[in-house]
Amino acid sequence: MGKKDSQRRDIRGRDAPSGNHEDTDVANRRDYPRADGSHAVRFGVCGAHGREVPGFTNDLSLSGLSFSCPETNVKVGDHIAVEVTVAGYDDPLYFLGEVVRAVAGPSGVEVACRFDWLGKSDSYKQKLQALLDTFGQ
Repeated sequence: MGKKDSQRRDIRGRDAPSGNHEDTDVANRRDYPRADGSHAVRFGVCGAHGREVPGFTNDLSLSGLSFSCPETNVKVGDHIAVEVTVAGYDDPLYFLGEVVRAVAGPSGVEVACRFDWLGKSDSYKQKLQALLDTFGQ
């Protein structure tokens, strides 16, 4: 496989940066550090009729999350409803967010979103913080 074939592309077919999508400077400037973790995700585009898409989280923070899914037509700027199922939690966590990145890769599509809304009550932010603390944030 040539270099061109292994290059990651975003959902519009443009070349995406290869390697780690976050450099050290960006990670150090974050208001909310990220915690790695793989939790089941289901999401759908707000206002669109269609199926919910399953996936798994790559990382989480108090400001957003990154997840991978087999396929999706989601694009940057879409608003999505996200459900994250965490082992040991009685109920899933629900979030609304705006897609800030969607990149097609060999194992599916990596989607990153910035949270617009953190769940049904203030306890969601507390639950998310507890989850992040568990993963070493």
